[in-house]
Amino acid sequence: MGDSSAVRIFFDFVVGGIAALFPVVDPIGSVPIFLVLTTGVPTSLRNRYALRIARNVVVLLVGTLLVGGSVLRFFGVSLAVVRIAGGIVVFHAAWRAMNSDPKLTDVDSQEAVQRVDEHKDIAFMPMTIPLLGGPGAIAVTLGLAAQAGGDFSVATALNLLAIAAAIGLIGLVIFLSLRSSTLLLKVLGASGIQAMSRLLGLFVMAIGVQLILNGLADWMASLGWVP
Repeated sequence: MGDSSAVRIFFDFVVGGIAALFPVVDPIGSVPIFLVLTTGVPTSLRNRYALRIARNVVVLLVGTLLVGGSVLRFFGVSLAVVRIAGGIVVFHAAWRAMNSDPKLTDVDSQEAVQRVDEHKDIAFMPMTIPLLGGPGAIAVTLGLAAQAGGDFSVATALNLLAIAAAIGLIGLVIFLSLRSSTLLLKVLGASGIQAMSRLLGLFVMAIGVQLILNGLADWMASLGWVP
């Protein structure tokens, strides 16, 4: 019975991690930007970019998951405050996504294309940060780490492993989306991808509100205002 419960909790953390991170990372919404940044780039090089971007995002978020909480505790920042701040960041990112056009402005796009023309690496800037692994994704990852537990128990380790597995699956989706970017753009169209991104923005906004409410509840409980 105990093993069954542990497996269920592990699965819940994997599914919950994917549900929380996928709308924030939004790999499909980044397809048009990736195509702009890799205009004129050979398919083989574009595929290598896709792999490196996915790897960078996974390393960034898993690193945040493992050491982010310790860094915050070192500076005396409570997990309740992290949830509140993360919720505000996520809500703001979702609001901008639902009320704006592409993630990159015209100036940003020109600078990014120039970066490619100069044979500089776009796998980290701007694709990993700030697009796919930006503040919203980092904030959600910190929130997930807080949900995993704050001790050094086996249960906490398994929860963190489940979240890391979710991040790995998100990385796989990023790789497949960017590798198939030309096909996705043909099937969905630019307007279809933008509509999907806005729909995902609504879910992200709900996640942000939930993080804020959870943080406020934890903060009030720490002050003894609620039982």
